[in-house]
Amino acid sequence: MSPLRPLPRDDELLSELLQRLDERSCLPGRLLGELIAGTLPSADAADVRVHLRDCLSCLNTFARLQSLHESLSPSEAYEELRRQQPSGHQAGGEPEPRLRLVGDSPSVRRLRLQMSRLAGLDQGPRAAPPLLVAGEIGTGKGVVARVIHDLSRRAARPFIEVGCAVIPPARLPLELFGHERGAAPASGATTSGLFEAADGGTLFLDGIHAVPLELQVTLIEAIERGSVRRLGGIEAKSLDVWIIAASHVDLEDAVRRGAFRADLLDHLRSSTLVLPPLRERPDDIVPLARYFVGRLPQHHGGPLQLTTDAEERLRRYRWPGNVRELSNVIERAARLGARAEIGAEELGLPRS
Repeated sequence: MSPLRPLPRDDELLSELLQRLDERSCLPGRLLGELIAGTLPSADAADVRVHLRDCLSCLNTFARLQSLHESLSPSEAYEELRRQQPSGHQAGGEPEPRLRLVGDSPSVRRLRLQMSRLAGLDQGPRAAPPLLVAGEIGTGKGVVARVIHDLSRRAARPFIEVGCAVIPPARLPLELFGHERGAAPASGATTSGLFEAADGGTLFLDGIHAVPLELQVTLIEAIERGSVRRLGGIEAKSLDVWIIAASHVDLEDAVRRGAFRADLLDHLRSSTLVLPPLRERPDDIVPLARYFVGRLPQHHGGPLQLTTDAEERLRRYRWPGNVRELSNVIERAARLGARAEIGAEELGLPRS
């Protein structure tokens, strides 16, 4: 790959051209822009170069960008790519998956790159290893799992979420694996489980730590064999299901306490994504807050806005409940406020 000539740092059209690249490959265009400009940290630059080497789609798009940049002016190249694909959206009009992850801190940019890599692990039927998304409560594990699914080859197939911690333990095996006629209490009909419903797609097991030990054995068998057997059934059914699990619990500690099976953890931690808490990405707090404000309906005849004091109060708070808490705070402040602006006092947060 021949190096690109230096890019003008102040060229807004060229910046937008790089953003178009973000929409045409699984690498964030901003990362490539910083790589070209020489401002990307060395560790991140090495990761990007490895990804370019391994991902044919990204490499082809990067080559296309290079060709456009060398043969056209920035404005001509920008118009060329704009004709090829609308900004920020997929063909169906939905936001491009990675753009659902709000923020542009180094940790979020790294997270986007990691999600793209993990999505690329799914190379064919029953070939994708189970994934584990770890992080504190409220860090957005469900959002990340859905984005990984939508970046993978399974995007058009089902994404089924199971709240393992909210389904009664006695009911969870029936929900996951289904049952034959007469095998389950109070039900005479044969019922397929969520594993079968997710065939060809992704099964997101949120709160995997809450799965009873005896059911964990069945999960291990399903992972290793690529098949499931309904309760009361005789024959197992082969399935192509990608398992993404999530937990806010330290699973290694759970293994030491005898609350989680070591062999199931071995399957999961081969591909693990750890989400940073919001307090470790302070640059994303205000963009996230503005995003949540923008999703709310107009208030008192106009769009809601955060005051400067409110944004400063948001920055100083530690956010033990992470992104979920931030969303709830914004919603509560908007509901209780009597103005089109949300001020610091409406947030109900401590002063410092």
